[in-house]
Amino acid sequence: MFTTHFPWPFPGRTLKPIVTMVPLLTMVLLISTGSAQAKADIAVMYEEGKAQMRVGDHQQAAATFSKILGEILPHTRNAYAVMHDRAKAYYWQGNLKKAWDDVNTVLRSPEAEGDIRAACLNLRAFIHSKRGRERKALQDFTKSIKMPHDNQPLRARSFADRGITYINMDLPDKAVSDFNQAIRLKRNFAFAYAGRALAHLRADRIERARRDSLKALQLNPDKQTVRMAEGVLKELSIEASGPLNVTVNVNRFGQIFVPVKFSKRGKPHRFLLDTGASYSLVSKNLMAVISRDTTVTQIGHEVVATADGSRHRVTRYRIGNAFLAGLPLGAIEVHVFNSTKNRIINLLGTKSLANIEVHIDNLNGKVRISRKSATN
Repeated sequence: MFTTHFPWPFPGRTLKPIVTMVPLLTMVLLISTGSAQAKADIAVMYEEGKAQMRVGDHQQAAATFSKILGEILPHTRNAYAVMHDRAKAYYWQGNLKKAWDDVNTVLRSPEAEGDIRAACLNLRAFIHSKRGRERKALQDFTKSIKMPHDNQPLRARSFADRGITYINMDLPDKAVSDFNQAIRLKRNFAFAYAGRALAHLRADRIERARRDSLKALQLNPDKQTVRMAEGVLKELSIEASGPLNVTVNVNRFGQIFVPVKFSKRGKPHRFLLDTGASYSLVSKNLMAVISRDTTVTQIGHEVVATADGSRHRVTRYRIGNAFLAGLPLGAIEVHVFNSTKNRIINLLGTKSLANIEVHIDNLNGKVRISRKSATN
């Protein structure tokens, strides 16, 4: 047995946190005492706070909500709603400590119930995520989902937000389940379609990812949803510049993902093109699929060293035929980890690229892939 190199842990296993927030809670009556003019003034001030949030002036929004809290009765639904909104302003301002203090003040109050408590649990989950505590975030999203209330858009949002957390934890199938629930509760929920597209992409379901991204873009999405859906479509975009040349995109993490098939009419699979890795790597599940598309021969076993210094046993296979975005790779060797404690990203290493040339244009975020001419 001998040692080869894989860049483990593989890059891009998680996303930067994708943060969405529940809408500002509706307040039916801002103050219970005082003149009609005073009530009207508070209502106007509250609308000003919401407007400041919409345009991104979170510092001023926090100040506006603080002023309202000084005018209305404490320990009421209205006070807790405004405190939640102030916590959200603090969060976007980057002041996690003040956001944490506000949401926990609400959550410690027995009078805070229903959708207000659920919204604060949702926000506290985001604070956990910001601090790298994904499992605690998951717990709070789950509590928010289970909290009794009739605010179905809020519950849908909590499902979608938990779905993003599952993606960040590399659990795309659980994420898809949550996005399905979000869409069931809130039809035409663009963010949930975009999130489900991303989860499908991570799970190597390319066509489903494409369909959900296109659907999200048809549903009047916000900017965050557009970025997510367009990011999926950008990765899946392939430009043909002739029968022997294609161009693919570098994603926002600096990675190159390419579609690889194992017969001309086979299903494309998502592979990370890694010029820093010698050999290709596939999951056990994908190897079972490949065996139905082309000839697969087991050729031995090996121990490989990964970039973190750990060593792993792999089984080596020769795959009879492979195509990268339609360009023939010919027969390639791939490795399969014998132990699958971690989910594997399918990886295409340099020894599988003998028949093609790769030109990376970092300035424009493009990669030109060409079949080598007979003279090379």
